[in-house]
Amino acid sequence: MKRPEYRYRYWAKRELRSRDSTEVRHALDEWTRKLDSSDSRFRHHQIEAIWAYRWIGETKTDLLRELLACENRHARAAATQQLRYWHQEMPDAARLLRSAANDANAMVRMEAIIAASYIGSRDAFDAAIDVLNHPHGKHLTYAITSSLGSAALRQYWQDEPDGRIASILKSASQIDTLREPTPSGRDAQFDSQKDIARVDISCMPERMLYTKTVFTVRPGQPTKLVFTNPDATDHNLLILKPGAVEAVGMAANEMARDPKNANSDFIPTSQTDLILHASPMIGPTRKSRIHVLRFNAPATPGIYPYLCTFPGHWVVMRGDMIVATSDEHAERLLAERTPEAQYEWQVADFVDVVVPKDETSVMRGMQAFMKARCNQCHSVAGHGENIGADISQIGKKYQGSALLQHIIEPSREIAEQYRNYQITTVDGKVLSGMIVKQSPAEIELMPNLLTPTTTITIKRSDIESQVASRTSSMPTGLLNVLDQEEVTALLAYLQHGYEVPEHLKHAH
Repeated sequence: MKRPEYRYRYWAKRELRSRDSTEVRHALDEWTRKLDSSDSRFRHHQIEAIWAYRWIGETKTDLLRELLACENRHARAAATQQLRYWHQEMPDAARLLRSAANDANAMVRMEAIIAASYIGSRDAFDAAIDVLNHPHGKHLTYAITSSLGSAALRQYWQDEPDGRIASILKSASQIDTLREPTPSGRDAQFDSQKDIARVDISCMPERMLYTKTVFTVRPGQPTKLVFTNPDATDHNLLILKPGAVEAVGMAANEMARDPKNANSDFIPTSQTDLILHASPMIGPTRKSRIHVLRFNAPATPGIYPYLCTFPGHWVVMRGDMIVATSDEHAERLLAERTPEAQYEWQVADFVDVVVPKDETSVMRGMQAFMKARCNQCHSVAGHGENIGADISQIGKKYQGSALLQHIIEPSREIAEQYRNYQITTVDGKVLSGMIVKQSPAEIELMPNLLTPTTTITIKRSDIESQVASRTSSMPTGLLNVLDQEEVTALLAYLQHGYEVPEHLKHAH
């Protein structure tokens, strides 16, 4: 069973299956025990043993647990596939399945969602849908739609009131039909270069994140970047010069001040010297959900950031193009960069927090408000933008740790007037926005906060599904650029900001 040829291993297992199972079990136990862990094919041999145990109707759950948690992604994927057959012998099968569904490797996650359809229990369904929280390309998307659409799992979601899974499956079927536009002769010639690097980046639904946050190319290397957006919100992708994130992001925020820019691509012309390449906005309200960028990578090695410049998105929806002469060079460049985030704050870090009220703390909090970029969507005492919810009086509703919890966990409670809905029509069109008015016959949807007077009216008879978003448009992690004193000062500003001195109450 150590032979590299699959057919020899197959014949060996067939032969073992025809022998006395007790004798074979003892022989397999001994063979497995003597395997050399330093052998480069050690995990492969262990998986062969797993298959052999199954073929003779035996189990080896301790070995399966070892493989499910091992360092080899191929072995983890094969072990996850085996879990579908031995789950009844493993009381913690749901926990093991959830771990696989959250694996860093897409192949393991694919085996997890498939295994769930074999197991067919509610626990398996609840564990496996964690796959939806991670990027999924064409093959994984097919596995998701097939598994969740199976009779074994459909029973757990087909009658759910919010129709979330149904909407995801419909969106997934549309994503699968995304095709690159036919290249022009010039583009086809570019694509035919032997040393071209192909990069595929998509958008994670309801996560405000790219599916790929880092990729490496060589200096001057021809690069084809295929950008797709299956999300219910429009996004773009701009590649910038090193260190240009804040300047370009803030310039895009400035564009939001003018309602004329509401349906623009939010590519700030004032910063064109900092922008290397840019896609238009793509998504459900735009002409396309796919755009291809073709370019030669910069000749100078370095870290070139890319981001979505829709106002507010650029804080978290970003990644890095590493231009390096080798993989080792790329690793050095990343290691040398000082991380922007200082902490990953949790509510537990501020037990019994005391929020000061003095003017100095409030003023420091105002600075923290800007530093954490809260001002790009919210306004307090005239400072900031009025894109998001009005929080000028939030200190009257929440104080201390309760206020902090809503900042750290923005999706914990979403104000209904700012909750997005994804609506899929019977003809397959996907619309997203806030419901501003509804009647028994129709719904009025506002797709863009920046143009509150622009709405879409949809007849209820044309709606196939209507799903309330469970994710706040406010990104998580905003406080991670602040130290503990700055976080406390920010709470002071938000809690007592409505009482700031009169000379500071002016709009910017």
